[in-house]
Amino acid sequence: MKVNLSFILLLILVNTSAYSSIVMTDDKLSIIVTPPADYNRKDTVHIVGNFNNWALSGNKSHQLRYVEGKLVADIPNNQQDIIFGFVRNSDWKSIPSRESGNALCLFLHQKNSTNHHIKIEIPAWKDDKPGKVATQTIVGNVKVLKDFAMPQLGRQTNISIYLPPSYKENNQQKYPVLYMLDGQNIFDDSTAYSDEWLVDESMERLASTGKLNEFIVVGIANGPRRWNEYNPWNYKSWDTQVEEIGEGDKTITFIRDSLKPFIDKNYRTKAENTSTGLAGSSLGGLMALYGAMEHSDVFGFIAAFSPSLAVENMAGNNVLFAALKNQKEMGRVKIYADMGKVEYGNYEKVEFLQQLLLESGVAEKNLKIVKDDLGRHCELDWSKRFPSAVGWLFKE
Repeated sequence: MKVNLSFILLLILVNTSAYSSIVMTDDKLSIIVTPPADYNRKDTVHIVGNFNNWALSGNKSHQLRYVEGKLVADIPNNQQDIIFGFVRNSDWKSIPSRESGNALCLFLHQKNSTNHHIKIEIPAWKDDKPGKVATQTIVGNVKVLKDFAMPQLGRQTNISIYLPPSYKENNQQKYPVLYMLDGQNIFDDSTAYSDEWLVDESMERLASTGKLNEFIVVGIANGPRRWNEYNPWNYKSWDTQVEEIGEGDKTITFIRDSLKPFIDKNYRTKAENTSTGLAGSSLGGLMALYGAMEHSDVFGFIAAFSPSLAVENMAGNNVLFAALKNQKEMGRVKIYADMGKVEYGNYEKVEFLQQLLLESGVAEKNLKIVKDDLGRHCELDWSKRFPSAVGWLFKE
């Protein structure tokens, strides 16, 4: 069964000290895990990663064994950068987290490391009741609109609006706007699924140094049907293998017809498409690219962080690549996209994306593809690439 990396958002500190009862050879890595204090020995824990195609069963699976209060496993050291995580009781929703419930990013073992023992501590599991309350981490001028109506999707959502430092100082100035999907993750640890993006911290820092033209950021929190609402095309479900209906067009229509008019009416914005952007990660990155393809009259610039490039339809065709091959005119849109090498094991998919975008009419000067050799599929790494991404997008 194929596993989409959108479901695997884990981070933990990797400490390369040895566990004395494990004897290793050069072709093996020893994983020693300190489980949560309330660990139940009846639970199963598997280590999954690019070294075993994320397998939870079969001859490639690796279940950790209990040894003197630790969970241990030996995995192949195949001289590649290894990205890996843990799954409890074969449930992809049961992954490592902080005690606050924030999921942790994937672990990374670099191929040039001389350490063959990796010691890890798992504070808690994502599907357990949090033992602590996550701290609110908003900085700067961020307003939160609770229960904003989404008539196109028949539900409500929270909208977070970051206003730059000069917004209060100059009441005549108008600003570009960047709309960001998965908005609950971008400003605040207390609402984030995993680590927050530190967008507000980055914006404040960049504004203080004068290295960035200021702009407004609007975060749109996702909902319980994220896979449907963040897929522009019908797709094959990764777990049930049945066709699901993509409702991404409704999400974009909400931004275009409901949210953007509200923001333009109530805040000092530059409303034209050359001053309006759409950004997202994973499935949100897929949606941002869809915005460039079908709504370049609304969104003049796009940021797709680790866009999901493995979503397929029932015929087994990549939904994005199939749509791009039929794309006749992209419009004058500026696109930033990035990818971590360890996400897919190589850069073939993002390089093919680059080729298709150029063939669809995107000007080479308006396309920036960033390859991060150690980039993982999580907010922690996207936050590191955010400042340079917006620096390029908002460069006049």
